[in-house]
Amino acid sequence: MRGLILVLALLTGGAQAFPGMNQAGEDPALQRFVQLTFPQELDNIEVKDLEGQPIPLSRYKGKVVVLNLWATWCPPCVRELPSLARFRSKLEQQGAVVVPVAIDHDPAVVAPFLKELGLESFSTMYDTTNAVGQVLPTDLVPATFILNEQGQLVAFVRSFVDWDNPKVQQLIEKYLTQ
Repeated sequence: MRGLILVLALLTGGAQAFPGMNQAGEDPALQRFVQLTFPQELDNIEVKDLEGQPIPLSRYKGKVVVLNLWATWCPPCVRELPSLARFRSKLEQQGAVVVPVAIDHDPAVVAPFLKELGLESFSTMYDTTNAVGQVLPTDLVPATFILNEQGQLVAFVRSFVDWDNPKVQQLIEKYLTQ
């Protein structure tokens, strides 16, 4: 698994050092997205629901998954959540699934926080033990990982994303047709 993290780090660094490698193009909204040339197999990732029950991401095989890591203490995450909630509705109508995962150490702070933002219906999963971090780099949030229908990593971005941007939406939606 350390090998996968090293590969992701090298790909990210390469895309930044050589802008031509950044397949998303020169549009500022897409510059931080890294699209992998070859999908990467992942070990099964397990997060928890509100009741603390384990939810394996493998349950979503057959669907494109947008795995978004966020935290209540992260200002860019807070800024990103409303647009992610809007895009989530659109994506799920197209058969994809958005899995937001709060990495806060205390899940009890998340529901009141979402209510304060007016997002009380925005359901989220939890990862208080850094289970996702055993498979994917979680040192920077917000971070979004795109998994194809086979559960393989095909793209990621480790930065704020404006999910209302049509070009960002087109980038994600292209994985629905592959």
